[in-house]
Amino acid sequence: MFIQQALFTVIIMGSLTLSTGCKESSDAKEFSEIGNGLAKSLNQLRDEPGVTLTGFSSDSDKKLFSVGIGIDHNKITIEQLKQAVDSYLKNAASYTHVKDSTKMLRPYNLRIEELGIDKENFPILAKKDAGSNEIKWNGIK
Repeated sequence: MFIQQALFTVIIMGSLTLSTGCKESSDAKEFSEIGNGLAKSLNQLRDEPGVTLTGFSSDSDKKLFSVGIGIDHNKITIEQLKQAVDSYLKNAASYTHVKDSTKMLRPYNLRIEELGIDKENFPILAKKDAGSNEIKWNGIK
């Protein structure tokens, strides 16, 4: 009887460990897939009039994707930039199994930073918190 209980406990613990490991592996794979899509789509963003530079970084521990954009404020308005970023995110989603940028980014944090002003401290143009669908633009909805 004791051996059966011990064996049952070992089987349950093994199953829980295996399912947790698979979930973590799945999360890491999804994060990587989304990051790859965002990185691959940078050329589209870079080709927008008024965009002078682009960059991308990610931090899986913080569930954070950061997109850096250099901007010529004389050649692009905030509305045009919003549209360019929206188009960029939709294109990035096309590289993932999700295909919808809102759903793709829901579990993650996103920061859009302005490049070229300060070499170490990039002003945040927009951000989206994990669990939210809304990208908040520098105090502008």
